[in-house]
Amino acid sequence: MQARLRIDRHSKSTQNRFTSVRLDRLVERRDDRDWVQRAMRSDMARFVPLWRSRSLIDDSGEEQLAVYLGPDELSDLDAIQPPTLLGTDGKRYFFAVSINDQQREEVIERHPGAKFVDLRRASVHMDAKHAGVLAYAKALHYWQYRQNFCGICGTPTVFRSAGHKLVCGNEECAREFFPRIDPAIIVLVTHGNACLLGRNVRWPPKRFSTLAGFVEPGESLEDAVVREVQEESGVQLERIQYVSSQPWPFPASAMCGFFAEAVSMDCATTDELEELRWFTVDQLVEAVMSGEVLLSPPVSIAFRLLAEWFENNNGGDLEALTREARQRLKSA
Repeated sequence: MQARLRIDRHSKSTQNRFTSVRLDRLVERRDDRDWVQRAMRSDMARFVPLWRSRSLIDDSGEEQLAVYLGPDELSDLDAIQPPTLLGTDGKRYFFAVSINDQQREEVIERHPGAKFVDLRRASVHMDAKHAGVLAYAKALHYWQYRQNFCGICGTPTVFRSAGHKLVCGNEECAREFFPRIDPAIIVLVTHGNACLLGRNVRWPPKRFSTLAGFVEPGESLEDAVVREVQEESGVQLERIQYVSSQPWPFPASAMCGFFAEAVSMDCATTDELEELRWFTVDQLVEAVMSGEVLLSPPVSIAFRLLAEWFENNNGGDLEALTREARQRLKSA
């Protein structure tokens, strides 16, 4: 029997949100239609409902809980499109299923403490495994929605491989389409004891974060780091270090995180970044506690990169600091 691959649980990527999808994805079962149908009808089946790209979460208690549906809770599993097999945790078979407005009302009636919400905002205090399952479902749902039609001849596509492949319905074309993600780099630039944060013109007031951008065709990840930092800030880099990665289904990215050391602190704003600021640990503490600066949410790899730098420079727990700042500002 082939040995199962072991993933190093100390890897920094496992500390990022949405990475803890500890499912056997059952790749070998996807083309076995009879098995998939039996699995969907079994007591082990659990469905991850998606309504208008929103996930079903119950936040009526102290923590946010993913809500899964049993096979008897939806009258028509194929109302919009066939369910997609996600995998198994050894106890349950997980499927993603898109639901319509009428089904949404039925689901909410069955689960009065739950609601359909934006996963990016709602996953902060969710168990890591279930946040990962919901992100996995959302990513596939987005790709399926965007690939409803063949990009060659325009014919509607049909589901194959339990939702992991779409095929052109025109037999003369029969092109196959597979899930796509957009690779992106995200980088915390430092110089000496300071880090560089920028403010995008489209972000809410006071929001600052690390620099980021999409990888272009024919470009390595490292080249993308150099180019994006130069384009967004004018900063020249002398050293780059890969840190970790994160699936980011908002809508369909894979974020590759880096630290980079700048040649100098010379920088300049651009059309994308209307403000750039260098922060030491003490300056960042003061800015966050005063409400002068708002950071990316803790679910993002941007926050994790900054939090690691902050801790390594004797700043302590950045997430605890941001919670304290929110409480202080609310009570002020």
